[in-house]
Amino acid sequence: MNKFFLFSILLILLHTPNAFAVNNFSFSDISSDDFFGYDIESIGDLNGDGITDIAIGSPYDDDGGKAQGAVYILFLNSDGTVKDSQKISSTEGNFQEILEPYDAFGRAISNIGDFDGDGITDIAVGAYHDDDGGYNTGAVYILFLNSDGTVKDSQKISSTEGNFQGVIDSGVCWGNAISSLNDFDGDGITDIAVGAHKNYSPGTEMKRVGAIHILFLNSDGTVKSSQEISDTQGNFDALSENDIFGIDLSNVGDLNGDGITDIAVGAHGDSENGFSIGAVYILFLNSDGTVKSYEKINSNQNNFKFKLNDSDMFGSSVNYIGDLNGDGITDIAVGAPGDDDTKELLETIIKQSDGSSRGAVYILFLNSDGTVKDSQKISSTEGNFQQNLESSDSFGFSLSNIGDLNEDGITDIAVGAPHRYYFDTELSPVHILLLDNDGKVKSFETIPHENNIMNNSNIFYFLGITVLLITLAIIIKIKLKNNESKIRKK
Repeated sequence: MNKFFLFSILLILLHTPNAFAVNNFSFSDISSDDFFGYDIESIGDLNGDGITDIAIGSPYDDDGGKAQGAVYILFLNSDGTVKDSQKISSTEGNFQEILEPYDAFGRAISNIGDFDGDGITDIAVGAYHDDDGGYNTGAVYILFLNSDGTVKDSQKISSTEGNFQGVIDSGVCWGNAISSLNDFDGDGITDIAVGAHKNYSPGTEMKRVGAIHILFLNSDGTVKSSQEISDTQGNFDALSENDIFGIDLSNVGDLNGDGITDIAVGAHGDSENGFSIGAVYILFLNSDGTVKSYEKINSNQNNFKFKLNDSDMFGSSVNYIGDLNGDGITDIAVGAPGDDDTKELLETIIKQSDGSSRGAVYILFLNSDGTVKDSQKISSTEGNFQQNLESSDSFGFSLSNIGDLNEDGITDIAVGAPHRYYFDTELSPVHILLLDNDGKVKSFETIPHENNIMNNSNIFYFLGITVLLITLAIIIKIKLKNNESKIRKK
């Protein structure tokens, strides 16, 4: 009995990692329904202290009006805690553009390097519910930053601004994902790719397939020309209805060595092997932005050793993480926010829960042809990630390469879990994961910091039932002894 009790206490202690970490950032002005962490992007060392900083989207922030949106610039310490911050919204950060209610500014963020040549990193920000030209058509803002994270200048790109001549229909949510392509066309100016995950297939009213647009930019942030990639354009015919192609995308460098940048694109609605299991496409591009060839990564691909299940939504986020394993080939991280891994055995038994959308991230070690060489899963049960994920956290909904934060020679990542608000009043967390080169988690920090003893009711369930079982065992033992005594007396 004593051994069982000690084992139970040990399990509880092992279930509370990172309990004494410190976080210096106050979240007093962030509401749980702001959906802080909807996108995350590394922005290099913006303030010149030698440590990587990040930008985090909060698209339903209410500054200036309901769900207008905001972006937080977080200046980090080397341990992943926050040293300082700057908010950018319609009321803060010197952002002069006019946002309207429900624009959802901050849904997507991309580091576009030093776009204007002033020595400071600039960013592109998506507002996928902007109504220029029609309901929820979407927009992208090019933000020229100061070193303190405020906005020096900006340029809006939409169906009515920024010289974008592509077709954006109502409801396509253009700007839900953005990635820098560096100087794709060789004119000395950074170019970008933009997702429109609810894009309709031409000639249909309800067949949502998804699309991305390659934007070749001018030095002032306006559009010089563009190329759409969808089920009918860009030499790409692999898509099906409700694939949600373009939900996220990432520059993966010149993967196949032809001198042209390639991209990874998520399609989390792909149902080839089961309902919304999801997929990622590696697109090998031509210099005009059309597709030369592609490789699809899903649960059918060889060497992707983890089984994906219905509604995992693999491909909801995708990000370049450099050459993690040192084989000379780019690797990627992919989010699956619908994954149901759970280490809460007791909750599974009591509530018949299978871990509903706690989420996961997959580290994919790639071959130069876009196939998977090896993989590592990070979830509440795998990859040495000891955090207590809650039901419907949707860990992996967003993620970003944040460089080598702790200077151990290995790329680290930030992962968002923005959907906790749906089932809890707590602020949704962002997890800073310091990785080993095998893709497992070496250590982590959560923003805002969570004390797992305090916020994990399952621990108290476990402790309570443990005490109850011990009490029952003692009562039974006493009764048995009493019965034996009565029998002897007879």
